[in-house]
Amino acid sequence: MNLYFDNASTSFPKPKDVIKSVNNFISNIGASSSRGYYKKSIESNRILFECRESISSLFNYNKCENVIFTYNATYAFNLILHSLINSNLFKNTPHILISHLDHNSTTRPLINLKNQGIISLDYINCASDNFIDINDFIFKIKDNTRFLIISHMSNILGNIQNLQKLSNICKNNNIHFIIDASQSAGLVNINLSEIYFSALIFTGHKNLFSTQGIGGFIINDSLLKECNNFFLGGTGSESSNLISKANMPDYFEVGTHNMVGICSLLSGINFINKTGLGNIFNHKKQILKNIYDEIKNINDIIVLNNVNIEDQNSTLCINIKNISSDKAAFILDKYFNICVRVGLHCAPNTHKILNTYPHGCIRISPSIFNSKEDINFLISSLYKITKKEF
Repeated sequence: MNLYFDNASTSFPKPKDVIKSVNNFISNIGASSSRGYYKKSIESNRILFECRESISSLFNYNKCENVIFTYNATYAFNLILHSLINSNLFKNTPHILISHLDHNSTTRPLINLKNQGIISLDYINCASDNFIDINDFIFKIKDNTRFLIISHMSNILGNIQNLQKLSNICKNNNIHFIIDASQSAGLVNINLSEIYFSALIFTGHKNLFSTQGIGGFIINDSLLKECNNFFLGGTGSESSNLISKANMPDYFEVGTHNMVGICSLLSGINFINKTGLGNIFNHKKQILKNIYDEIKNINDIIVLNNVNIEDQNSTLCINIKNISSDKAAFILDKYFNICVRVGLHCAPNTHKILNTYPHGCIRISPSIFNSKEDINFLISSLYKITKKEF
């Protein structure tokens, strides 16, 4: 038995239709989108358009031209951020708020800007339940606060932040709200028509079931007006004009698209729609609960997050007494053929909250494809490790 429990990093296995669509594109289509009037290029363009529409529909956003494809979520955030640096929003050292639960994909670029004196930056504290402290958020808003940037779902704790509450505060204080939905997209229902937001960042290779190397963002018109994109190049449109900036989405999407990734992303979203977002959420939630209920009473296993709370999913984090997390993961792989993620998971501030810094923890993140037998084997293997029966 070979089991994969690292889906918060990259989902595996992929749905069969995703694999079929990628094979079909490579074998039978292959052409670049918007680069020709022949059938293969037109078919590639159709896939690109359908994927853009599928993303819009998934998040209930009515302007599919404002869906931008990039390599991943990290690149998406950097593209937005650096397109704003020379804008009026960044002329007078804007104040930005983030939380201790955020990923390095957003914190590192912001800390770099802070160190250069381009922005001022503060962290919103977490309440006792490890969710964002709303009162602390309100307290830390200043006259020059221009952005709130948060991870919708923690990649360690699996906490799902209340977007409605956060967006209401942002709207009332004229703050741009940027949502990192890397962990939640494809798992949690996000209805952008019901909240105030400026941009939503997503990646495909996690809960959207695509191959690696495809992600992107949705941007609203208000924030778009502030952007001054520094990437220019071929778009397949307005080729005779060497100086004007292209319309959306070509404004951000310069160069050749990752059509294999986009094809896989379209099939991944189709799989979600067929399976049901709620069914995927509930299945993973039940798996985590089953694991939690069985191991919470095993001596020497320390459970770090509470999967029984309503607004939590995707991950279960543990440590084993007297065994480092990396050694435990090595044992799981070598003796039981089980894949888990260990370390700081690119979110060191979250581990400081959990008192697991600098060594981190073992992160178990199941998939819609994991069965009851998989779970039983995982539980049995963890028990054997505590007893040194391997």
